[in-house]
Amino acid sequence: MFRNTVSALGVFLVLIFMTPALGDDGPRVRYDNHKLVEVTLEAESDIDTILSISDDPWSDGIGVGMFDFRVAPERMADLEASGLAYRVKIDDIQELIDKEIARMEHPPRGGWFEAYKSYAEIDAYIDALIDLRPDLASRFVFGTSIEGQTMFGMRITSSEGGEDKPAVVFDGCHHAREWITPMTVMFIADRLVRDYETDPEVRQMVDGAVIYVLPLVNPDGYEYTRNVNRMWRKNRRDNEGSDCWGVDLNRNYGYEWGGYGSSGNPCDETYRGTGPFSEPETAAVRDFFLATPNIAGHISFHSYGQLILYPFGYDYVLPPEPDLSVFVELSADMADAIFSVHGMVYVDQPTHDLYPCSGITTDWVYGDQGILSWGPEVRDTGQYGFLLPPEQIIPTGEEIFEAGKLLIQYVSVLLRFEFPEGLPTRVDSETETAVRVDVVPVNGEMEPGSGKLFARSGSSGPFTESSLTPLGGDAYEGTLPAAPCESVIQYYFQAETTDDVILTSPSNAPDSVYEATVIDVMVHFQDDCETDQGWTIGWDGDDATTGIWNRMDPEGTAAQPEDDHTPAPGTDCYVTDGRGGSLGAYDVDDGRTTLVTPIFDLTEAEDPVIGYWRWYSNHAGSDPYNDIFEVDISDDEGSSWVNAETVGPSGPEVSGGWFYHEFNVADFVDLTSQVRVRFVASDENAGSIVEAAVDDFLVIEYYCEESDCPGDLNGDGQRNQADLGILLADWGCTGGDCPGDVDGDGDTDQADLGFLLSVYGVPCP
Repeated sequence: MFRNTVSALGVFLVLIFMTPALGDDGPRVRYDNHKLVEVTLEAESDIDTILSISDDPWSDGIGVGMFDFRVAPERMADLEASGLAYRVKIDDIQELIDKEIARMEHPPRGGWFEAYKSYAEIDAYIDALIDLRPDLASRFVFGTSIEGQTMFGMRITSSEGGEDKPAVVFDGCHHAREWITPMTVMFIADRLVRDYETDPEVRQMVDGAVIYVLPLVNPDGYEYTRNVNRMWRKNRRDNEGSDCWGVDLNRNYGYEWGGYGSSGNPCDETYRGTGPFSEPETAAVRDFFLATPNIAGHISFHSYGQLILYPFGYDYVLPPEPDLSVFVELSADMADAIFSVHGMVYVDQPTHDLYPCSGITTDWVYGDQGILSWGPEVRDTGQYGFLLPPEQIIPTGEEIFEAGKLLIQYVSVLLRFEFPEGLPTRVDSETETAVRVDVVPVNGEMEPGSGKLFARSGSSGPFTESSLTPLGGDAYEGTLPAAPCESVIQYYFQAETTDDVILTSPSNAPDSVYEATVIDVMVHFQDDCETDQGWTIGWDGDDATTGIWNRMDPEGTAAQPEDDHTPAPGTDCYVTDGRGGSLGAYDVDDGRTTLVTPIFDLTEAEDPVIGYWRWYSNHAGSDPYNDIFEVDISDDEGSSWVNAETVGPSGPEVSGGWFYHEFNVADFVDLTSQVRVRFVASDENAGSIVEAAVDDFLVIEYYCEESDCPGDLNGDGQRNQADLGILLADWGCTGGDCPGDVDGDGDTDQADLGFLLSVYGVPCP
């Protein structure tokens, strides 16, 4: 629907942010009693109506949905009379501006990030960081603005890693009124410089990459917002022949310049200029990229909206594979990383899903230069909009730094360890376990034969080293050792580059390791969803009009899986209409759809566990993070249900991806002969994109057989030096889960040693 709206109303989509301009510095523009309102637009005619009332949308795009507009006090009566549904987010915009001015004039005591800073203050702080660590930081100039101000930046890296390290660029303030963006860029620079000595992760990034920060791409417009018109967006171009000033720098880049979402009218706030790179500011950014061939990643920060946007914006086009998968997966990881800091929800999606816009920075950086590029919209979602209080500078920087780190780490890593079949967290007792690992060259090459797996039984003692077996290409196989039931196996991987750099997974192993519990599994029911084993689609109360559950090989979208979870040759899973097409073409709409398992008789089970792999996405669309995915269980064939798991509405597992979950049946219902499980995907909010999938469903029990040979800790049929080594390595373990516990009292102590010595060398029966 949004695309059709755009096509029909292209003329309206370029009429954005039409705040009257002042040509020369003059008295400060005031916005007394101007309100920020969120207006619900339900039809194309509503867009025409609101644009006749407000010439200043604060949402960077207009379609069907809810959007923010600044409305002058004399137009509020017109808004009321229009019949459009709205709510006031900011009652008096000038009150917030006055608070900003007071804080600028009387800055609080404390750290540098306690208040928004001027061009001169940012310039000086870069010098301070360079003075603090001249071995890491240096200044560079990449251009001159239209009013003659120097466009400066900072280069951050160490002497480690050679001359050809990949580079990442962070820029801010393409749009003048987005004050939080230069502060966010400076926060990243601050942490990289100050934390180099104390944070091993930061040291690894600065050693492995070159980081360029460009805090003020639009220095003239930025200073104009501080001194004259707080709501100014563009640069300070005098558009000759027009009474209107300024070019939107983020519509002036050369890739697909002049198309959707930009304007040829100098009075419009999305005015694209007279031609690609007509502005000295964008030309300076272009020339900097062209002169820096090792750039591998880029983030251009904007506000507001809490979005992670990736190419393309000029039309409804996605990057080709394999880049699309990189954008989708890394964007979701960024959203998760941001959420983990302060619980802020960011939506990851292609730029065009928000609004069409051509001539933008990220499209040029990726489309023309082939560099991975993102354009996130940082805090908030409209409570303050462009007038984000300075108290939120540091929290914003903290969460965005985590996302920026992911990009630096992605482009700078020499070798990447990948686990296409997942890592085992649970293995059978007394059995060796094969583990698939791919060692992928990124910015380095793996030394042949250097792949290693280090493993040990228990949580202490030395690791045993074994070589990874080549499987062809980048694929290898390692083998976890056999271990007794109810013990743990800890392990990690290692490889060496041809430049003699040793890398591990986890990256800080052996301080951090992977771990698998050793326990046996009894399978009561197993379904990889490749054949129909009696599931039911549909239940009382279902009313969804599209996105109904079915079993098929899914076709991937930004919200839906491309592949099922079962390793090849498996292809099918249960999915909410797995057809592909455009995002949202077949998603769950207008209600709920239910998938129900067959009936299980669990009357003879001791402690059964339900396990399944699930996929859920509610992060896309104009109204994300509002719907939930429910998993319920019944012990009376479905007459009544108890909720066993609810996914969403926000969190780290609502942006797609396969995740495993399990629960003990007895925690929720009785163990009867009429147990069923249901999966309910719902779309209760207009504008949201909801997709779900289920695969590899299990009903199992975990157990350990009583040992027929007490003291045989490694299960090899002998009671010898190897068992004594396990016991001594585990000496002092208490509280259960102790591999050296021979007598079963939960501790590894003198009693266990005494018993083992008493049977030492005696063969098992």
